[in-house]
Amino acid sequence: FICSTMRREEESSEDEDEEEMKALRDSARDRGNKFEGSARSNLDGPPDLGDDAFVPRSKPSRMTVSEELDETEEAAVNDDLRLSFPIGFGKMKNTQSLEQVHASTRRPGPKESTLEKMVKEAEAASKGLDLNQSSAAGEESAPAEPNDESEDESGDEDDSYVKKITDCIPCSHEAVLKGHTRAVSALSLDPAGARLISGSYDCSVRLWDFNGMDASLKSFREFTPWEGQQVKSLHYSITGDKFICATMKNQATIYTRDAVKEVEFAKGDMYVHDMGQTKGHVAALACARWHPQDRALCLTAAIDGTVRLWDVTMCDKKQVTVLKAKNTRGQKAIPHAAAYRPNGDVIAACDDGTIKLWDSKAVARGSTQRAHAEAVGAHTPGAEATCVAVAGDGFTLLSRSRDDTLKVWDLRKLKSALAAFGGLDNFFDTTAAVFGPGDEYFMTGTSVRRAKDGSAQGAGRLHVYRRATLEAAGELDFPSGSAVSALWHPRLNQVFVGGSDAGVHGLYDPRVSENGVVRSLGRQAKRADFTNAGISQVGLIYAPHALPMFREDKARTTAKQKRKDRADPVKSSRPDLGPVAAMQKGLAYPGMQTSRSFAQHLFKEAVGPAGQDYLNQDPREELLKYAEDAAKNPTFTAIYRETQPETVFDLSEERTEKRAKPYSW
Repeated sequence: FICSTMRREEESSEDEDEEEMKALRDSARDRGNKFEGSARSNLDGPPDLGDDAFVPRSKPSRMTVSEELDETEEAAVNDDLRLSFPIGFGKMKNTQSLEQVHASTRRPGPKESTLEKMVKEAEAASKGLDLNQSSAAGEESAPAEPNDESEDESGDEDDSYVKKITDCIPCSHEAVLKGHTRAVSALSLDPAGARLISGSYDCSVRLWDFNGMDASLKSFREFTPWEGQQVKSLHYSITGDKFICATMKNQATIYTRDAVKEVEFAKGDMYVHDMGQTKGHVAALACARWHPQDRALCLTAAIDGTVRLWDVTMCDKKQVTVLKAKNTRGQKAIPHAAAYRPNGDVIAACDDGTIKLWDSKAVARGSTQRAHAEAVGAHTPGAEATCVAVAGDGFTLLSRSRDDTLKVWDLRKLKSALAAFGGLDNFFDTTAAVFGPGDEYFMTGTSVRRAKDGSAQGAGRLHVYRRATLEAAGELDFPSGSAVSALWHPRLNQVFVGGSDAGVHGLYDPRVSENGVVRSLGRQAKRADFTNAGISQVGLIYAPHALPMFREDKARTTAKQKRKDRADPVKSSRPDLGPVAAMQKGLAYPGMQTSRSFAQHLFKEAVGPAGQDYLNQDPREELLKYAEDAAKNPTFTAIYRETQPETVFDLSEERTEKRAKPYSW
């Protein structure tokens, strides 16, 4: 009976303990859920954890009621600490879809021109109304329509505008590559369309990799070819494994695909009059181009009046051929722009207004003194040519000049231009003119002036023309500034324009453009890692007990080290001391040797210690001791003693001063 009674009491006590523990667990769980809800409400919003997200939970373990309550209270107290860590883990979903990205890069529709505003003002004035009043009256008279329909109508207008322009070029969307600080003067894309290089007036070159770039559109490399020298020209080779860079220096440079300097061109002698006898250019470069068929050949043009053909395997020693540009009088002409034809012929536009052509076959035979064909008076003499471009068929030529014109030529008939387009403002020496894919269209940019505050006084434009009809096909506005450099890649079907606003504008159409900047925009930009926040601002961390192989040398700027550097003749660049000063300071003097020759030994033994006094003697006084003896007994001038006149000095105190007479005509 006693045993059964004790067993029943133990079972009842265990049941009571289990009920009490269950109640405590429920209360603790409620408090934890309440804390988690407050933590989520303090954030900007709960992140989308995804379907496969995992939320860590504490592993159940044996613990007392007091320990579990203490942990819950401690977690409730440390709200700020828990808010610093993510609530869940797992793959996060993209915040923006590709459609939203393209919607953000869509170009706006055309703005109302000044002429249209003037016409509307004239119509309103004829009716006796103000322009604002007439617009208000029109709004009152017009029936009210839903907002959705009005938005659809405006969207249709924009779509009609974009559709009209995209008949020529892919320009419905625009992405800007930023990084330069001044106008972008040169652009080039490799044949595969994977990498873009841009040069600027800020003397820097940037490389953009579309396959590795995300939506942030940041360049992966930047370098300065020559300090203080503006970039004039950039061009990829036909294989895309290297590119050539021309700056305002007289030496071009070839870089690998990863911007590693491979070779530097030879430098000419500026004191040689004949430019054909120098190893390279002697003045600033104007442009550089690769051969369209041979990856080992390229050309450079400079303001020294020559176009030089190079072999990249020996360009550091000497050029292959020198083509001299001369005007009708036989004087030097400056080629500011040059290019290759598909068959290897060389074309150059000079400052005398002529366009010159050298036949590659004749050049191979040695005929380099004169151009084999030229267009005289192609542009205004004295106006700098900024670009020449040849179509894929090798017969149509574009020439752009600082005389605000763009001209189209047939290389088989250079007597007159096929078409001339004027009124195209050009304020830059690298304004480009390029053909589109298939040579169906060609285009060029225009310039605008800037105000004192740096803002553009108008909008630069990209003018597009049809090659078949030689008529204008459309134009695009760039309100941020001038359109300087440009290219239209046939494989990507995208247009890149370098502007004076230090940006590279990438124009594309998602329906017809492939890869390139479209691929980069499709990648979500990387988020900042908050776990490393502030670590980069700590600086160097010194561990005094670290191993010698891991120690970092501290900067020695103490006074003791400065005194040692001052005493070191090499570090302080101290000039050599004379024998007297060196002997006074107890230092070695020039000519002093620790080991003596046999003649020096005999001299010291002969004169003795007293003979060393010559170090403290004045050379002038020692020589004047023999002046009187030399005058009485001349050794070398005794033969002239009888005929030598006597020197008479005027020792009188009164001297007449001769004054210079004033100059008169």
